[in-house]
Amino acid sequence: MRNEVHFKIGLDGVEFDAKGDSDFIERERNAFEAKLLPLGVDAVARTRGTALPIQYVEANEQPVQLLTGEKGVENEPFTPDHGNSKDYSRTNLASFLKKYGLLSEQDFALFSAYFDELKNETKYFTKDDLERYYDEARRAKPSNISMSLNRLAEKGLIMDASDVEQKIPKPYRVSSDGIAYVDAYKPKEEKEKKATKTRKTRVKTKSEYAIINCDDLNLNKYPEVKSLKDFKEKMMMVLYIITNEDKGEWFTTGDVLCLLTDIFGETATKKQVDGVFGREKRWFKLENVDGNKKLVHRRLLNEGKTFAQSLRSAE
Repeated sequence: MRNEVHFKIGLDGVEFDAKGDSDFIERERNAFEAKLLPLGVDAVARTRGTALPIQYVEANEQPVQLLTGEKGVENEPFTPDHGNSKDYSRTNLASFLKKYGLLSEQDFALFSAYFDELKNETKYFTKDDLERYYDEARRAKPSNISMSLNRLAEKGLIMDASDVEQKIPKPYRVSSDGIAYVDAYKPKEEKEKKATKTRKTRVKTKSEYAIINCDDLNLNKYPEVKSLKDFKEKMMMVLYIITNEDKGEWFTTGDVLCLLTDIFGETATKKQVDGVFGREKRWFKLENVDGNKKLVHRRLLNEGKTFAQSLRSAE
């Protein structure tokens, strides 16, 4: 059975008509009483000067045309509605997330977008909004924010906001599966740390770019990497493709090695990558990774992009 609700405020009275499961009816009735009913009674009472009857019909078998919180007509502008009348005026992102405990980067992105929608009735969010969420929550930004959005979209927890005119940066919306995921989420229990000493071992850090699929990179728009002459050209073209296709913008030496060897199948060494970084300093912006003085990552600047674009024109 579809969940449907219809209300009417007029000279004949105030009517509320709902069809669906009991939880839905109760939630919609509470929202109606809290927000619309007082306004309707006051408005009509001032017109007639008498008290108004309130009629509830909870099991109407006739379909109703007006659906609250849903898209009743195709291509109708999206209006978020979660049946939640909670006041978030005194809640910020940090306090909202606190009850969920430690969150992964993907969960942080999803929960933050959901809170923005609940509190501010936003219709979509972008990568720029996600960067703002990190600032609001006073949380350190990962080196590749776009990766979280790509993984959430692959899982179906967010979806493209195709009805939004803005196309760049790409707009997203929390899907129904994403909302269900947030509602059912239970904080992960922190494991107690054992007092016994453990032997430290060096573990190779896996690059965030390891999950990239070449089919998503529109490689037909660019020169074939294998056809380029020397290592610098191949490296710069790979970084330009990843940046231009909005798959990431910050790269450590390990990230570049992963992209060249694991994704594009090219031969590369740490010495070769660091050599390009060292010789072409004007092509990159350098920053420490999350305050780690020993680990740095770089982002392509316009001069580096221009060099990569010249390889395209010379093809």
